[in-house]
Amino acid sequence: MNEKFIKLVKESGKSIYQISKETGIPYTSLSELMNEKIDINKCAAGMVYKLTLYFDCCLEELLNEESLIVNKSGTYRKIKYKWEPTENGIALHIKDGENEKIIDVGKYNQARFYKSFTNMTEMIIDYYIMQKEVDEKL
Repeated sequence: MNEKFIKLVKESGKSIYQISKETGIPYTSLSELMNEKIDINKCAAGMVYKLTLYFDCCLEELLNEESLIVNKSGTYRKIKYKWEPTENGIALHIKDGENEKIIDVGKYNQARFYKSFTNMTEMIIDYYIMQKEVDEKL
């Protein structure tokens, strides 16, 4: 957690105390971020904005990655599905009758994937059903 923030602080060569004085952000807040007691993604927008200005970076370079589709679930063609986090990305879990399987694992660019995740989910499940039908005929 907060790896990007910690990296920016170390690369700056400045102490938390110096950054606090130069930004007006309370020392305790910065210390808690460095010690990973609080998640930078849950900090006030004003503080995060000040940090992006201070480090001359964009939000993606400061904030932790946040998955928009983790725990999204539903039913498609009588198959229940749920996107769940993995160590390196996300996985599509399905329940087809009594069978539970993971049918897709990937590290998707969350910002791009979010708008099309429903279509992508349906396409993956359609492919799974097609493969299942082919296997049954063989």
